[in-house]
Amino acid sequence: MKVKSLLFLLGISLIWGSQFFFVDKVIASVQPLSLAAIKAIAGAVTLALIYSLMSKKTQGQHTARPKTKAGLLFLAIALFEAVIPFFLIGWGQQRVSSSVASIIMGTIPIFTLLILFILRISRLRMMHYLSIGVGFAGILIMILPSLTIDFGNQSLWGMAALVGASLSFALSLVLLEKLPPMSSVLAMRNVLLLASIILIPLSFIIESPLNIRLTLVELVSLLILGVFHAGLVYMMYNQLIKQSGAAFAALTNYIVPVIGVILGTVLLGDQISQSTWFALIIIMISLLLGSMASRNR
Repeated sequence: MKVKSLLFLLGISLIWGSQFFFVDKVIASVQPLSLAAIKAIAGAVTLALIYSLMSKKTQGQHTARPKTKAGLLFLAIALFEAVIPFFLIGWGQQRVSSSVASIIMGTIPIFTLLILFILRISRLRMMHYLSIGVGFAGILIMILPSLTIDFGNQSLWGMAALVGASLSFALSLVLLEKLPPMSSVLAMRNVLLLASIILIPLSFIIESPLNIRLTLVELVSLLILGVFHAGLVYMMYNQLIKQSGAAFAALTNYIVPVIGVILGTVLLGDQISQSTWFALIIIMISLLLGSMASRNR
């Protein structure tokens, strides 16, 4: 494993692991669609500024108008990478703690392996199957205590939304690997710009973003979510996918739930049940198995 890939891994893990903490800080004042739109806008502006500061030589590359096929690919990535998961994470975290959210989102590698197998993009080893099975066992252990026939169970709906966000992210990882060779900054700027075009009118139709009132802490948290968690981290992740592939990039997220749980319990006072701790251990084991299988391969 290259040193550069390790540095990207550590940076991405720290940024994504802390996003649930910052979402928890703003979700009481900012509704999910508005939060998703603000994150997408801030991320797109951040990457646009970075791209504008690049050397003229770099800017001169990949400036041609994308072909129709590439444009559709960008649109699909925008939907699965930003529009759907941005909304589902905000909506889900209104109903579950940041620690639980981070654990569920740590299942992205499991869904990525499953999608690669279903689409016959990659052949899986026995260790991969074991990783997927153990991972889903961990998800069930976490969800079962809340599994009732009561359709008003908000905790269960919140966890279901986060599982959906994890699945959406996993699908976007596979699609990102199909992008034509181009600057990671430009690629993710295009993705977030398309996401903004979709999310802004939706937020005005369904919610009231102009009525948002924020404290200083909430404003800073929102800026961090947009600049770092929706901007810089996607540029870094796209670059990591180019270097190591979608499966490897996804499997390296085993650090994310650990960081999320630490921040949630220490700084937010999240109360985690014994079954949730057990689920975290099971999911970590599944990610370790998948990582070992990919490395051996």
